[in-house]
Amino acid sequence: MHKDYYPTDLFFKLPIKCEKTGSTGHVQFKEVQAQPLNLDDWLQYVDSKDITLRIYGKIASKPSWDDKFPPVGNSFMANFTVSPTLSNSCLALVTGGWVPLIHTFSESHIIADRNIVSEINARFKNGNHHPANRADDDFIDYLIDDKCSCTIHTISYALESNERRLPTSEKIKEQHDAAYRSISNALPHIKIWPKADADLNYIYELADSFRAYFNDGVRLLTKLAPLVINLPARGKRVKLWKAMAEIAKNEGISLSHIAFLAILSASAGTQKFNPAQKLLKPKPNYSEQDAYNSMYDLFLIGLANTMQTQAPEKKVALVTRDKNLALFWMGLTFAETPSSSQLMIGLHKHLLPVSEEELDQLSQILGSNRINASWTPPAKPMY
Repeated sequence: MHKDYYPTDLFFKLPIKCEKTGSTGHVQFKEVQAQPLNLDDWLQYVDSKDITLRIYGKIASKPSWDDKFPPVGNSFMANFTVSPTLSNSCLALVTGGWVPLIHTFSESHIIADRNIVSEINARFKNGNHHPANRADDDFIDYLIDDKCSCTIHTISYALESNERRLPTSEKIKEQHDAAYRSISNALPHIKIWPKADADLNYIYELADSFRAYFNDGVRLLTKLAPLVINLPARGKRVKLWKAMAEIAKNEGISLSHIAFLAILSASAGTQKFNPAQKLLKPKPNYSEQDAYNSMYDLFLIGLANTMQTQAPEKKVALVTRDKNLALFWMGLTFAETPSSSQLMIGLHKHLLPVSEEELDQLSQILGSNRINASWTPPAKPMY
């Protein structure tokens, strides 16, 4: 599990009961940090409907009769089982995996995609619930708390386009301004970035650094997505992978490109679990607009990873409601590289469930340096 941690100061308390007297009370925690969860944790959560989260912090208060937790002010480490009655519809994707959304509300930087900005606009007005009498029903509702010290980034909203390409600097500023106004009207107490026009230069430069990579992905998806409409039979997968690799090489596109990895994962997935295929939405007449829509989701992965790598101290989280994007993120590992053109990304075995024989073939197709055979391939099917 990743060694980074994500903090929160909001609403962390644990109900406890005295075994001798039957008295009840709460232990309150402060400076809480959560260790990121991974794809295996998510699959266990979906199956069991709870999450076991490793948390660290200090004891803020507790009943005088408690003798299980350390004294007030002392540090603690515990496994915290989260079984919320509130919905966790918005997922926070962080370095090393994911955390429940509430762990991004203190001192973290949130990349809010367009759907999240729309959700904020629909749920809040002038720092209050909208409509006024609406009850909390999701972790996102805690954004109205005055203890929230997170910073919401408009960068995802600003970089999305209906022109089948990353927008120009002028369009980026126009869309940033729209998102800024929307978030400010909904949550006036929340910090927003970029705040000054000068900070927009970072977004312009980042967009420019991704343009060629982005366009390669759109071009590749247009050619390859129709090949994974139907999952190939196990005996035909290697042949398909070779054909896909040949197309990518003819286009001059690296087999390490995230678009190729998404297609590869889609081709190897199962009917039960295939977030890459659901993310790409392949169909017979796969248009450039279809490819743009899918590539933008994949681009957000590269964008978030770049910002996390460039500024690890900022605790950057990509927050999304797209479950397939989240699942794909959870199954990726990133090598730290200096630019988007050199992104090196690995796939979790759940995103690439292949046999030992297929793994050997992939080693020949992708290059032996791209294959890590240390994990145990899934059991061979019985029929």
